[in-house]
Amino acid sequence: MLALFFFLSVSFVALSQEIRVTGTVTDTNGDPLPGVNIVVQGTTTGTITSVDGNYSIEVPGDATLEFNFIGFESQIVPVDNRQTIDVVMQEELLSLDEVVVVGYGVQRKSDVTGSITSVKAEELRDVASSSISKSLQGKTAGVEIQNIGNKPGGETRIRVRGNRSLTASNDPLLIVDGVPFSGDLSDIASDDVESIEILKDASATVIYGSRGANGVILVTTKRGKAGKPRVTYNGYTGLSNVSRYYDVFDAEEFIKLRDVAGHPFLPVEIESMMLGRETDWQDIGYQSGMVHNHEAGVSGGSEDTQYSFSLGYYDESYVIENMGFERYSMRASIDQQIGDRVKVGLSTMNVLANTDGETADPTWSLVSLSPLAVPYNPDGSLVEQPTYGVDDTYSPLTLQDESRWGEERRKFTSFNTGYLQVDIWNGIQYKLNAGLDFTANKYNNFYGSNTPFQNGALSEAEVQNLDNLAWTIENMILWNKTIGLHRFNFTGMQSVEKSTTTSSMFNGTNIAADYLQFNNLYLSETVQADQYNNYFSEWSLQSFMARLNYVYDDRYLITLTGRADGSSRLAEGNKWHYYPAVAVAWNAYNESFLEDADFLTQLKVRLGYGQTSNTAINPYSTLGGLSSVKYSFGDDGVTGYYVSSLPNPNLGWEYTTSYNIGLDFGFFRGRLSGSVDLYMQKTNDLLLGKSLPYTTAVTGDFMENVGETENKGLEVVLNGVIFDGSSVGGLKWDLSTNFFLNRSKIVSLQSGVKRDVGNGWFVGEPISAIYDYEKIGIWQLGEEEEAAIYGAQPGDIKIKDQDNDDQITDEDRVILGSQEPDFSGGFTSSWEYMNFDLSVVGYFRVGGTIISTLHMPNDYVNRLDGRRNGIKVDYWTEDNPTNAYPKPKNDPGPYTNTLGYFDGSFLKIRSINLGYTFKNLLNTRSDLRVYGSVTDPFVLFSPYLDEGGVDPEPTNRAEDRNDALGLPAEDLVIGLNTPPVTKYIFGLNFSF
Repeated sequence: MLALFFFLSVSFVALSQEIRVTGTVTDTNGDPLPGVNIVVQGTTTGTITSVDGNYSIEVPGDATLEFNFIGFESQIVPVDNRQTIDVVMQEELLSLDEVVVVGYGVQRKSDVTGSITSVKAEELRDVASSSISKSLQGKTAGVEIQNIGNKPGGETRIRVRGNRSLTASNDPLLIVDGVPFSGDLSDIASDDVESIEILKDASATVIYGSRGANGVILVTTKRGKAGKPRVTYNGYTGLSNVSRYYDVFDAEEFIKLRDVAGHPFLPVEIESMMLGRETDWQDIGYQSGMVHNHEAGVSGGSEDTQYSFSLGYYDESYVIENMGFERYSMRASIDQQIGDRVKVGLSTMNVLANTDGETADPTWSLVSLSPLAVPYNPDGSLVEQPTYGVDDTYSPLTLQDESRWGEERRKFTSFNTGYLQVDIWNGIQYKLNAGLDFTANKYNNFYGSNTPFQNGALSEAEVQNLDNLAWTIENMILWNKTIGLHRFNFTGMQSVEKSTTTSSMFNGTNIAADYLQFNNLYLSETVQADQYNNYFSEWSLQSFMARLNYVYDDRYLITLTGRADGSSRLAEGNKWHYYPAVAVAWNAYNESFLEDADFLTQLKVRLGYGQTSNTAINPYSTLGGLSSVKYSFGDDGVTGYYVSSLPNPNLGWEYTTSYNIGLDFGFFRGRLSGSVDLYMQKTNDLLLGKSLPYTTAVTGDFMENVGETENKGLEVVLNGVIFDGSSVGGLKWDLSTNFFLNRSKIVSLQSGVKRDVGNGWFVGEPISAIYDYEKIGIWQLGEEEEAAIYGAQPGDIKIKDQDNDDQITDEDRVILGSQEPDFSGGFTSSWEYMNFDLSVVGYFRVGGTIISTLHMPNDYVNRLDGRRNGIKVDYWTEDNPTNAYPKPKNDPGPYTNTLGYFDGSFLKIRSINLGYTFKNLLNTRSDLRVYGSVTDPFVLFSPYLDEGGVDPEPTNRAEDRNDALGLPAEDLVIGLNTPPVTKYIFGLNFSF
């Protein structure tokens, strides 16, 4: 025992004593590598190799050394009391040889000829959000993602290289595991995602034909891999608070506003109302919210069988009472090898999403209520109508009483895919893909008479059920062959898709008892079917596709693609369309004349051309339609029918021809890499609805193929390794950024038509052009005579007389700009030091015009009439001769939309994340990372926020806002809406 104790003691001392370790670091060719970073794991002790690749370092005998060098794989080497350790480092070729999903298969990144953006799973975790689309914002060049409102589970609008169509859909196609998915990105748990690829140019998207006309988002979910079972967990919890309150008039300012507007309080009224108090309605109406996210999974398998299973739960209660979003998700997959030639796989993804209070927004009341009013009576009871006179707005606090109202949306999605793959002979495979997609969407609401929604009107309830069933079957022949320096890849495909949608919606008024809410419309005084939301719709698509990829000597690449689609949406004789695409690339880096260019790690030039098409219009658009109307016939009430839209048997496809030139580059062993793309898209035979003269008695549009649009753009992506860990302490700093611009233009409309004012379309101008009067200030004292010529007086809005005819008419309206930014982009900056990591994610837009209905008086919030409170603005008075806003008065007068246009520039910090990773906890595969995160903490450089706005991103489409009078339906606007929030999150990631 003494001998054993002595032996262990000596061994321990020997292992603990520091020794000098020397050696040489080389590459696989035996050439020395200077500047390799060598650090003792878990410490800041380190050194770097000399110009000859040599190093020397004093370390404990039981230490572990980590060797890092940009462009090479990291090496972990235990010292084991050795004094000489030579290391051979392997080149990290992953950046060029990694597999990229390209649709109906995969390719090596170095073989890609089209314009494709790839986002890995770990990049989605930078921004904690209810939807993957929100996490993607600012990370992909050429892909503009705009949040439509701030509500939990809220909508996003995604545009790939701008808008092409004027009335057909511009939404990209969503493909999950190779099969079209009719749901949203918000239906997919972020931890289930392996990677996301976005196909942008026609040479890449043409394989999906008409459904890929607006770009394609490919989502690849995680599947099992052979090996020991692997368990993962990703979870976080946190608080959310309103980022910025609306800046409204305080009590003293409100009294002055009413006085200037001609509605002064009597002194006794002021004295009785104030009583030394002032009510901040926003402070009362908003609360702190909570967010929780938990995602757990297990995967593994043998060489023949691989499996994956995951569960997810997301819950977000919002800063407004009874508003929230909840999502349950379950996903499972299995892949089975049968013999040597057959492989099958199945996967299922099921999601139940609950959204409560999606329109229950009391912000209008919180902003418009008088600061002199009080929310509670002396006995503590709620003041139902806390205002006075003609303003009978109900207290927003009534929404905290769930017996007065209720609103819920329950959406269930089940997405199921399967495949059968058979190796036939000599690299030839047959593959069957099948998908079944079912969505059930149920929406209910009830608004009592004594809520801000009804404002004293009869109680009302609504019930809607919307179901969609879609299926896809694809038969493919795949061939991969390498013959010497020649590499071939062929894909042939035949597919058929079908989608069936049914909707029913009923409204009830004057509900028998409030506690019934929406649960029994039969007990309503009146029940009526909604004429627009009771329908059946079905469409189908049959397709053939062939694609050939050829690579010679890893230098010269060509991709040839042809696609044929037959759509049921179009008329006989126009159902089918055939279109081609070709892309070529030159891997100049692999040329012999560049083999000595050590500063290069990648250099590839890409050229692409292709045509896609679009039939994203409502089914039956070619058939015309009837609408019903009720009228009296004698003593009876009857229903009659009239022609609401005319048929067009000649309606055909909308075509987009795309040209793309790109450059992929890498320098200094990958220290600087990126890409540049230039593109042009021309869309012709637009699917447009033409309004007919009233004399035809046809109220609906007549669909035609007329007009042409154009998009041109530039995309730049830069990835830099600023510090590669070679400094003492091993600090690493990576910075990736992208910026892009798109210039759209309407080339032509209907024959001879140069502008369509109602839709905001003007030949030669951007698709999102803003057409209105030009405000040049406010009429001032001393300008009475000139103002009188235009029927105005000092304090009124001053409009520019474009034609100098001494009157303001429709002809004085001009193009003021567009919603299209000068350029957009984003960045991610990441630091690592020892086991700590820090990242900052940002998103920015420069230029363009924001349309703020919040500052237009159509919604009574900014009328400046003194009846209600509103956004505090710099209005005109005789002692404040501003040129910003007009003098308050009962009738705000004409031209008030001109008050709502602002510079759209801003920089939004999406998230700041700080984490620490405990490595190798249980075994060599186990890691635990704990982190804290702040999402949406700052908005910088926004002129709109300086003018009283709270968020420069849109909240609605104009067609959904009553206050967006005179604006084109598809314009994105910022209305009075739920304010933005900042989330403070603590979370952990664990895997073993």
